[in-house]
Amino acid sequence: MESTTFNRVLVAFGSNLGDREQQIMAALDKIAGISGRYCRCSSFWRSAPLDMAAGAGEFINGVVEFDTALTPLALLAALQGIEQAAGRPAVHGVNASRVLDLDILCFNAEVMHLPELQIPHPRMTERLFVLMPLEELVPGLVLPGQSAGLAELIRKAPGAPVSRLRAGPILQPRPPS
Repeated sequence: MESTTFNRVLVAFGSNLGDREQQIMAALDKIAGISGRYCRCSSFWRSAPLDMAAGAGEFINGVVEFDTALTPLALLAALQGIEQAAGRPAVHGVNASRVLDLDILCFNAEVMHLPELQIPHPRMTERLFVLMPLEELVPGLVLPGQSAGLAELIRKAPGAPVSRLRAGPILQPRPPS
């Protein structure tokens, strides 16, 4: 019997267009479908748009932690497919409003620097809307390449405050068959 190797992954999610909660819930359902034996979600957090055009809507953000048998690039492709199915264009501007945004934050303890993917996410330590839900899920985590834990990164992070909106959903992993 061949055993499957699972990778522990942390993915940030966010939306500031349309029915934000519905789009996030649909994305989380699809993520549960590519997870392995474990999948859990932070609370939903509210944040103001950061470095965006005037009039950009407020975001709902959070982090989902799960196991997957996918490689980092295969996971990136799967997440981009989920974004595009939600209506996000394949080619989009940086810091543009979005129906759905899914970013790989961590993949095991790997460090990866490719043109299409950087792990850990290069700007996550500057974003309270990522750090707060991350601390909720994995308290005390020290990110690859960092010496400080999440609590210290939160104290030092610039940017607008975030507020907890509501508890996140309970997710049931559904390994691909």
